[in-house]
Amino acid sequence: MYYTTRWGCCKEFFNGADARNYFASFYSKMKTEVEQMSDAEIVSCNFEEWADYLATKYSVVPISIFETNIEKTLSETKVKRANPFRGHPYERDFFEIDGVRVTFKIPFDGEPDLFELQPGSRILSRFATQSFVSPHDEECGSFTLDFEYTKQELQDKGEAMAEYVQNQFEREFESYKKMIGYVNAEVVSYNNNLTTAALRLLEERKKKADSFSAISTALQIPLTVSKNAPNTKPIQLKRIVRQPSVKPTVAPATPEPCISDADYANINNIITMCGTAMEKTARTYFANTEEELRDHLLATLNTHYEAVTGETFRKIGKTDIHIEFENKAAFIGECKIWHGERMFQSAIQQVINYSTWRDLKVSVIIFNKENQSFQGVLSKIKNWVDTNAVSYIQPQANVWKCKYHRQDMNVDIGLTVLAFDLYVDKSQFKDSRYEN
Repeated sequence: MYYTTRWGCCKEFFNGADARNYFASFYSKMKTEVEQMSDAEIVSCNFEEWADYLATKYSVVPISIFETNIEKTLSETKVKRANPFRGHPYERDFFEIDGVRVTFKIPFDGEPDLFELQPGSRILSRFATQSFVSPHDEECGSFTLDFEYTKQELQDKGEAMAEYVQNQFEREFESYKKMIGYVNAEVVSYNNNLTTAALRLLEERKKKADSFSAISTALQIPLTVSKNAPNTKPIQLKRIVRQPSVKPTVAPATPEPCISDADYANINNIITMCGTAMEKTARTYFANTEEELRDHLLATLNTHYEAVTGETFRKIGKTDIHIEFENKAAFIGECKIWHGERMFQSAIQQVINYSTWRDLKVSVIIFNKENQSFQGVLSKIKNWVDTNAVSYIQPQANVWKCKYHRQDMNVDIGLTVLAFDLYVDKSQFKDSRYEN
């Protein structure tokens, strides 16, 4: 939705279609696709493959905000201020005074339509931007928040000028992040149910085919079976990249899959930004299970690593995150909710046991939901790192980048431990979704 201000056309957020209707439209398209399958296809296809294909095709990518990349710009403008003598004859209602506009440009990734949805939970306020750019190709999208001041208003702040402007932005931006969190929670809920919904639709379609087959048998009229029916497979979502044929002079050796240091650092950076965003909207996530929290990280990671590159984040087992290269794991991550030091040590050992000679870069992501003192959790993690790591650096208070020696293989493993605080004092608010 758009409206006009004296700056031009502005986009208004979270004031369009109801989120439930938006997701229902995707489900309707998926249902139509299943219903249009022929009898030969439905009786011959692999339901698990088709359910995975449908869930991937009709899933929605949640919004990811990259706070560390926010940019600020300054421009001159005219600022409207109320005339204290307005209402008197011949007096104007406003004066235009020389001023400045501070523009914060916020990069994001994900489905841009989500900014227009009305989630079930919302803040009663107006959310708008003067500039909105959707993600395109390899470029992230962005939106802006503008703040105007007269020059005198800023000069009166003296040395506190920068802090004053930053604090105003952060207070305003906090409401935007909460609304994004509410929308993302509905995205996660929708995505989590897609596979089950797809299987149900496939079963219903097969029942119709079975019913038709029974009638055909009773009438002794054979069904016409497609010649390709035994090999029917779901449409591949990977883009086919064709390279010109070149006759090689020497057959090159095939390198074993190995994740680069740069990709490993980038993966952990994405997890850090996503976890930090979850911390700031902890009320949205504190009731999620390990698997639901893991799925939220998966959705964000998959917005950065395209399937066409052979690097696709998938879930294997209950809480694992794997990045695969030619069906061989090259990165392993483990999500755990903090249940004490012993369970944390077990999680570390579990992810280390998963590693092989080619999986030498692993991560453990810890979510604190039950301990009011997050510092106590961080202290216990640090004690383990001090005792067990060969060496480590701690770029942030909740992140440890360790070198861990696996004795049975006599190799050093890159182990990153990331901890995020989702603790919420449930007595401080009421939410019927989480009441027993």
